[in-house]
Amino acid sequence: MADPEEFSEVGEIGETQILASLLGVADMVGGLTDTDEIVALIARVTPGVIRVDRCAIMGYDEANREFRTLGSFGAGSRGTPFDGLRIPESDIPWLSQRLIALRLPAIIKATSGEAGLSPSLQHRVAMKSALIVPLTARGRFLGLLWLDDTRSPHYFTSEEINIVQGIGAQVAIALDRANLVDQLDLERRRSEAFVSALFEGVIVVDGDGRILTIDPGAESLIGWQTSEVRGRRMREVFDISEAEASVAWRMEKSGPSSRPKQLALRARDGEVVVCWTRGIAVRNAAKEVVQVLYLLRKGTGVSDYSDRVMDSIDDLADAPAAEPSRNKGASGSPPS
Repeated sequence: MADPEEFSEVGEIGETQILASLLGVADMVGGLTDTDEIVALIARVTPGVIRVDRCAIMGYDEANREFRTLGSFGAGSRGTPFDGLRIPESDIPWLSQRLIALRLPAIIKATSGEAGLSPSLQHRVAMKSALIVPLTARGRFLGLLWLDDTRSPHYFTSEEINIVQGIGAQVAIALDRANLVDQLDLERRRSEAFVSALFEGVIVVDGDGRILTIDPGAESLIGWQTSEVRGRRMREVFDISEAEASVAWRMEKSGPSSRPKQLALRARDGEVVVCWTRGIAVRNAAKEVVQVLYLLRKGTGVSDYSDRVMDSIDDLADAPAAEPSRNKGASGSPPS
């Protein structure tokens, strides 16, 4: 751990500066949506707040148990030794234990036997002293925030540590948000793969029967796109009755299940597409139906919307051109 006497003294940071720094970083994070932009901006801004000249933000890959650089900044240089760096957890056991298990910040220095870095890593980063803060959100460890000064050993005050922990919390929120988006996208792709394996497509409506989304499979079948029909009632778009649009339920020991029904849906081109439709209810904690998933399987002989459009174009191309009338003279009047 750090010995304060071996570090250069710096002026104390006031409470107003701490609050201003944290509010500024929070405002930056809230104003950006791209995680790479957030990481790059925080890596660039944070050293100036703490009066050091280098910062690195590293994510933690739980599956591979390693750290990898997400973004770094070094004053006066385009790149840093952290660029492209991957650190196995086994290479920094003491530091990993403190960050991952205990969720505590660490101050390390090159002259200490407790630096916690392998000789090769210590040589690569050319560290004199560093403050390393864990990044955590919703109980999960997401990575670390590294700050150091290449000019001279820096004495990290308690105020500076508090500031960096506050900034680290904002970084963790951004990383956690990105992870949630990735997980949601993966879950969506899994659902699409599952639906496509069993059905032609799915239409999602709310509890009032208003269309929320039409997946790509259903779009290719009926032609309607989500942007065209979102918010409209299913019975209006597909020209079916209220009874046909409703979901019939029967109670079984395993819970409610829908009865499949055959529906004649009006497609975007006006054609009637016959589908076997199964409605699956999505309920909230109060057991109320908040969404209904209509799973579509097209009937025998039914073609996709794109195939019907191409057939129509081919029919127009094959139609004979109209011949001019032979009963009219040059002036267009009947012959005398």
